[in-house]
Amino acid sequence: MSVRKKASSPLQSSVTMEFFKRMLPALLLVFLLLVASGMGPEMRAEAARPAGIPGIGEEKRTCESASYHFKGPCVSKSNCGHVCRTEGFPYGHCRGFRRRCFCTKPC
Repeated sequence: MSVRKKASSPLQSSVTMEFFKRMLPALLLVFLLLVASGMGPEMRAEAARPAGIPGIGEEKRTCESASYHFKGPCVSKSNCGHVCRTEGFPYGHCRGFRRRCFCTKPC
């Protein structure tokens, strides 16, 4: 007497496949939102720190202000930095869910 495994029905596999087809765009959207909001993979501290910002063991106080002249959503750190330099700040970065440009300088 041989033991047979119960074969999964074609209907069951098509339901599973349909579920994954519907969920894949939602999962990709969540992944993109996490990466865009800064909660995704981080850069190494040495590579992310511009020249002139203190490193380990040094004073790390920085003053921060939302940019007054930057218009629209902030998607490029270099554009934000350029606008911040025109406002008298040496650095600028995009931050938050609303993707706003924030200017920073050592206090």
